[in-house]
Amino acid sequence: MTKYKLTYFNFVALGEPIRFLLSYGGVDFEDNRIEWKDWPEIKPTTPLHQVPILQIDNEVLYQTIPICRYLGAKFNLTGADDFENYKLDNCVQTITDLRMKIEMVAWDKSSPQNFIDEKRAELLNKTIPFYLENLEKIAVKSGSGYLASSKFSWADLYFVPMIEYMNFMMKTNLLEEYENLKKVYENVMKIESIKNYVAKRPTQGN
Repeated sequence: MTKYKLTYFNFVALGEPIRFLLSYGGVDFEDNRIEWKDWPEIKPTTPLHQVPILQIDNEVLYQTIPICRYLGAKFNLTGADDFENYKLDNCVQTITDLRMKIEMVAWDKSSPQNFIDEKRAELLNKTIPFYLENLEKIAVKSGSGYLASSKFSWADLYFVPMIEYMNFMMKTNLLEEYENLKKVYENVMKIESIKNYVAKRPTQGN
């Protein structure tokens, strides 16, 4: 029997899309949630000195998006054709770009507070609406209740935990004004395997 072990911090962020995909796929995986205090010892043992990593028997997979894409193919969550797969990748990259812009402000511990406040306001008033309006248009065009594809895909399972993470960083519900993106979020959260995972997952650390 294939053994799966996911190593990441006890937090949503980059590990959570992988947890969602493994849960959706019905995979019995070891959810190895490491503590920050243990990271200096674990870091040199990872391929790029970063997590998440997913061990599948003797293979070690790393980098969140390639892992998610791999699991998406494994669980038949890819697009109907090459162009649809491009659209899924496009959505995932757009979400990632937004997440990185938010992280630059949310985790800035060295800049003056007034500078951080200005950047946060810029995120809320300009950057986040710019990206989410783009994704909203894609979801409208899809018309399926999911992102970009005519059917449920791995991009949807990437989108929802990333929104959770970005909501956490911005301390607000970023989807409030985006009805179609809210529908995608709700559709994913209604999936029985996802509901079960979310109900039992540990309290998130910081």
